[in-house]
Amino acid sequence: MASLIPDARAEADYAGQAAPDHRKALGQFFTPPRLAALMADWVAGAQPRMILDPAMGAGVLTRAAQARCPNAQVVAYERDEAILRAADAGRAQVRHEDFLRAGWEHYDGVVMNPPYIRHRELRDHGPLRAEIGARAGYVLPKSANLYVDFVVKATCQLRRGGRGAFLIPGEWMGANFARGFKQFLLGPGGLQQVVLFSGADVFDDALTTASILLVQRP
Repeated sequence: MASLIPDARAEADYAGQAAPDHRKALGQFFTPPRLAALMADWVAGAQPRMILDPAMGAGVLTRAAQARCPNAQVVAYERDEAILRAADAGRAQVRHEDFLRAGWEHYDGVVMNPPYIRHRELRDHGPLRAEIGARAGYVLPKSANLYVDFVVKATCQLRRGGRGAFLIPGEWMGANFARGFKQFLLGPGGLQQVVLFSGADVFDDALTTASILLVQRP
């Protein structure tokens, strides 16, 4: 398993040069390599041919997916040009655009650490959120932080039997929007397991709790 754990040199290089305010504004927190390998291992159980990384960052999840599923094609989205210059995406097909505004192609697997941006910091996001909710059959509440949009859209892009592994803050379990989000996850989201961590165990620069959602589309 050790050989399937990606290195984090690209992440370290970017963190050393990126302004903290830039990373904060875009909600950038890096996935630890061992968690990236764990997430890719779950997705590999679906024997995917096409894997999606909706928020590539510097590429650690993209690289983990390629290491664990060498015959799969990985499609990765990233809207931040600065982090793309530092990224290591291996042989993935990288799309420099906002995943939430992109198409709705279907995939066999998804690995994702979406940006953490609070709902109060979102500007002019209502129409896009409504569009995603309409496609998903779920009304995304105004109080939901941005990662909820990513989880809902990415889950809807999984084929039947496809697997997703999503690293998100653990706050969703007790947030104001939790009830509807839980119903989505337990219904069309196909939630199989939740892995909880202390934030300090996952992110060096975040105090929030963290969770990995393991889903399989029914």
